[in-house]
Amino acid sequence: MFAKVLIPTDLSAASSTAVERVGEVPGVREVVLVHALRSAGLSPTDEDALRRMQDLVQRQGLLVEVVIVEDDGTDVPERVLRTARETGADLITMGVRDQGLLRNLFSGNVAATVLRDARVHVLIVPQSAGGGPALFSRLLLPTDLADPAPEVRSLLKVVAGDGPAVLLHVIEPGRSETKQEAGDRLAALKDGLSAPGRELEPLMRAGDPARTICAVAGELGTSLVAIPRIGKRDAAGAAPLGSVTSAVMGCVKQPVLVLSVTLSLTIETRELRSEEFGLAEEIWVDYHGLKADPETDRIFGVFADGTLVSVARCRRHPDGYEVDGVFTPTRFRGRGYARRAMDALVEACQNDTLYMHAVRNLVDFYGEYGFISIPESDLPPTIRARYAFALGEMEGANVQPMYRPAGWFRR
Repeated sequence: MFAKVLIPTDLSAASSTAVERVGEVPGVREVVLVHALRSAGLSPTDEDALRRMQDLVQRQGLLVEVVIVEDDGTDVPERVLRTARETGADLITMGVRDQGLLRNLFSGNVAATVLRDARVHVLIVPQSAGGGPALFSRLLLPTDLADPAPEVRSLLKVVAGDGPAVLLHVIEPGRSETKQEAGDRLAALKDGLSAPGRELEPLMRAGDPARTICAVAGELGTSLVAIPRIGKRDAAGAAPLGSVTSAVMGCVKQPVLVLSVTLSLTIETRELRSEEFGLAEEIWVDYHGLKADPETDRIFGVFADGTLVSVARCRRHPDGYEVDGVFTPTRFRGRGYARRAMDALVEACQNDTLYMHAVRNLVDFYGEYGFISIPESDLPPTIRARYAFALGEMEGANVQPMYRPAGWFRR
């Protein structure tokens, strides 16, 4: 499953822990030891330390390649990730002195940055795990009850252990699912998985997902927590790690395998029904707290697996149509959702002249839809009145009046 493993090493005792245990990784045949220089050349002491690590890998019956990455002005994590891509590594394994170092994934810590930005599987082995049970002997597999990714299924099929693999689902406070519903889904999930050579046990708890996962890992004497890089709840966004996985990395004491999974999202772009306007208002809470009016508004939204992730509104005024409320919450940005919402709005409303107050740094974006900058005086009176607070100085309000003449549009 992980034929080629890359181990970044700073030659510390912590990184040696990853080297000592790499032979336990399922399917490993080859190891790439990477040392990124922070200055010119290796000292004799560093050369000896690197040679000892190389010998340790070889004694586990594995091929080993040593890569010394020169200081080219880029930071160490970037050089490590570049080497992983160039060598075709299936897994990055890192030994860390203190798992708490991963609590802040934006701290600049090398291990945290590599974990955050990697696009392959990452195994984190804390120094305290040296001499512990076999890494893959007692697995804890948190699940959000979505269909498990192929990587999770493969892990269960290729790895046998002397303990059970536990499927853990945590019911969050305030969620609509009942304990019975969640239990039925968890049992069905367990029945649909194959785990040759080990027992597969379902377990359900209630509470904060990350804290509960960390607590259960300690209670069960888990040898390794295997968790997807991102789950369904965060898949619609652009974050490099899901919110639960990020939080688990800050509290878990056991080794963790972060699986780089591919999730397929169903994206739907359409006009909202009036009874769905409340969904748009929930998004607008962080955007001027706008309210929707079924008598005057047409709202277009983008849904990712049923979750509304971006909206755009066309409002009818007595003397014209105004486009506003184009908004994507921060965690969903960077995926092109706003563009999808605008595509739908302009295509549906193309037979009307449209006006808007565009934020100045988005003038070019709206220009792609045929919007043209105009002076404030060219706005219809009721639309112009919406920005009366600017007292005729829209430049000071960082907005640019624009309009789009009626005409054909289709993306």
